[in-house]
Amino acid sequence: MQIDQSYTANRNNFREAATKCGALLKEIAHISGNDLTTDIALLGNEAAKNIVVVTSGLHGVELPAGSLAQQILMSKLRPEHLKDTRYVLVHALNPYGATNALRTDLDTEGGRNIDPARNFINFKTFDRSAFLANSEIASAFEKAKLSDTSLALMWARLLYTAFVEQGQNEFKRQFVRGQYSNPILPYYGGVRPSCTRLTWEKIVEEDILTPHVETITHFDVHTGDGPFGGLQHYLCHKAGSHTKDLCLRLTTPDKIKTTDDYFAEVIGDIGDHWAEFPEVKGKTIFPVTLEFGTTQARIPGIDVLGAILNRTLLAEKYGDNHPNKEDIIRKMRTAFTPTQEDWAYAVIAQCHDLWDKFLKI
Repeated sequence: MQIDQSYTANRNNFREAATKCGALLKEIAHISGNDLTTDIALLGNEAAKNIVVVTSGLHGVELPAGSLAQQILMSKLRPEHLKDTRYVLVHALNPYGATNALRTDLDTEGGRNIDPARNFINFKTFDRSAFLANSEIASAFEKAKLSDTSLALMWARLLYTAFVEQGQNEFKRQFVRGQYSNPILPYYGGVRPSCTRLTWEKIVEEDILTPHVETITHFDVHTGDGPFGGLQHYLCHKAGSHTKDLCLRLTTPDKIKTTDDYFAEVIGDIGDHWAEFPEVKGKTIFPVTLEFGTTQARIPGIDVLGAILNRTLLAEKYGDNHPNKEDIIRKMRTAFTPTQEDWAYAVIAQCHDLWDKFLKI
């Protein structure tokens, strides 16, 4: 079997699963229209002290595995799981990215190419000048065209930066942490809240932060980083030791990573953003990123990075108008939702194992 890559199919499957288990369904329309919505399934006691939140599709193109994880969880929920707990399942936080095979979203004032996972910052106080795009990478990217020769030159510049000037690990940390100066480069955090962030804040205020809530466990599902088919638990720097203790009950220690140490010091992570809500004072938050790996390259991650760069070039320099459009979009979707059966089976098996363990806690 394969995991369906399309936004529409995943949305239909999610809504069907939610209806089947008796969930209350809500939806929030995206500013771009075109019948794009974030769907919310609500289950359990409205007065519960414990809230479990599962979000999918923050990076739109990464939606399919997250959607499947939500559907599997709903299939396992029984009345005993809902007595003291409220489940809030948020499907396709970024439906614009999901339908257009992008990790990025728009904002309400015309901004685009905004990485939602670099957007959860306080724009009034944040010093964006400390997070500038690498000038050499920017120059290579801005000169690149969607031709074999031009792309080869861009990759030569990137690989030189990665392996000679900085070293692979440092390059990864510096490149993916987020930048706020070049709106056509990947990992751009924007200058104001994106539609994804505004949708999330609306859901938090209306459906999660009720006065009687004491604990919030938040699983945000992603794909891309890490070994092919493997599930890792990433913890942001505000997650705390209590969140790591929870993860140790769900997986093995080698699969738990602190994002700052393993990946990059990402600024604007949704898990860190909980602290910005005044209503969370006195509540216990467990923010966990679930990451299903997809890389198949000899140099881990370079295939995923290549798909991101080519898709960004197509969108930001060509306005999605190029003879190679369909091939670039296909490769982007496949970079984050591989078509191999063994990847699908790995995701499904690990979702079942995760939720079985979690529901016994």
